[in-house]
Amino acid sequence: MNWLFEPARMQFCEATLDGPIAHPADTWTNIGPVIAGIVILLHAKRPLAKLLGGAALWTGIASGYFHASNTILGETLDLSGMFMFILAIAALQQQRARPDHPGSSMLMGLVVVGTLILTVLSSISTAFASPMFAAIVVVVVIRGLYDQKLTPWAYAMVVTFLVAWGFWWLDFLHIVCNPNNHILTLHGMWHLLNGLVFWLAYRHYELTMRDPPAVEVAGSAPENSAPENVAP
Repeated sequence: MNWLFEPARMQFCEATLDGPIAHPADTWTNIGPVIAGIVILLHAKRPLAKLLGGAALWTGIASGYFHASNTILGETLDLSGMFMFILAIAALQQQRARPDHPGSSMLMGLVVVGTLILTVLSSISTAFASPMFAAIVVVVVIRGLYDQKLTPWAYAMVVTFLVAWGFWWLDFLHIVCNPNNHILTLHGMWHLLNGLVFWLAYRHYELTMRDPPAVEVAGSAPENSAPENVAP
């Protein structure tokens, strides 16, 4: 298992330093997803919304470890957070469309299993990661348009994500790059903006979710019905 601690295959603009933190700028900026995750977990009531908060928190922790350690293990854990986030969004869409099918527990299980499968595939080759993530994003966007449940929070989420992803590519391709900048990089901006994306996603789905229909108990009277008259 020593290969897990070899240098990461994906290298961004920031130059690697000796010591416990290989990429300081790309490490501290993961405070964005961490804060978003904590705030969502404190506010969320639905299990899947809590899962979204957990995905945000895990993404920040895993990405922070990735950039601090610059190892394949960190890289793999970072990808797992990314997949958990987008799969949690897909699960929220399904629950919003059909609140009682297949149920929160089943959807959470599917998110976890899907995250593990996609992470394993990405650990074999990072070439799988971006195409798989992009494909799921496209499906989520199409589902959102089909459901016609778009709010200003959703538009803000998409715009923020696209801007952040643009920063990711500019940094990864070294188009805008200063390797000796260890304070704030474009990849670091990707981290900070992703924290905002998590929060916007949570707000959007909280506003558009509906509760499953209440199950009536046989023989019980409707809640707002008037009491029957009792003969003297």
